[in-house]
Amino acid sequence: MTACYYEPPRLTLSPLETGRLRNRLDLAVANLKMATAVIVEKHYLHRGRTMAQLPYWITVDGQQCGVMLFAYPRMSATYHGITPMNLLELARLWVDPIVQGIRVLDHDGQEHAFSVATCSVGKALRRLRQDWHAKYPKLPEVHGVATWADTQHHEGTIYRACNFREVGRSGGTLHGRAHRSNGGRDQANPDYLHEKRAFLYTYPKPLSQSEKDRARLAWSGQPPLPLGPVDAEILTA
Repeated sequence: MTACYYEPPRLTLSPLETGRLRNRLDLAVANLKMATAVIVEKHYLHRGRTMAQLPYWITVDGQQCGVMLFAYPRMSATYHGITPMNLLELARLWVDPIVQGIRVLDHDGQEHAFSVATCSVGKALRRLRQDWHAKYPKLPEVHGVATWADTQHHEGTIYRACNFREVGRSGGTLHGRAHRSNGGRDQANPDYLHEKRAFLYTYPKPLSQSEKDRARLAWSGQPPLPLGPVDAEILTA
């Protein structure tokens, strides 16, 4: 496993106008091994994912302050009308607690909490299909995004704020004892026993051909992403 060299961001956390702060938050496509290393160390599940994946660094003022990972869900049946190959899962989301205390001022000068997680998920949903198609042009188009909120840790407030709808509950069984065809065995992780709220976000219309073409061009022709403290230390070591 790649070592985790995450360093907390050094930010000015005094109250700022909402619009200004939102413009300071951005996403950058991450190196999967580096992002997984942060997830394994920082996320409460302490494990990554398998199969096709797309990770993002969450940045404020260009400094990494979190990580988000989308992947194919572990299912083989159609889920609320969406086939598994057309569905992605928001599988991991970790935001550094240091930025969760950011406050913003509204037009009346009143302070409010600014949700870095909600803003990050919202931005990811707007660009996810294009980035997925650019990275995996031969895979089916994304029609929706599913996610599950472990009720031992949170209630899914972030997902509701990003227009996910709650579609059911799951959990309560250790469904990880099956033998694999390669001779291995699925892990029976204890969090499988926790009840989870299931959420689903669906896209109203497919990507146009011009959107797909622009996504592929942007992916292949974009300049290298600027190195944050995590990337720079690993790549120069």
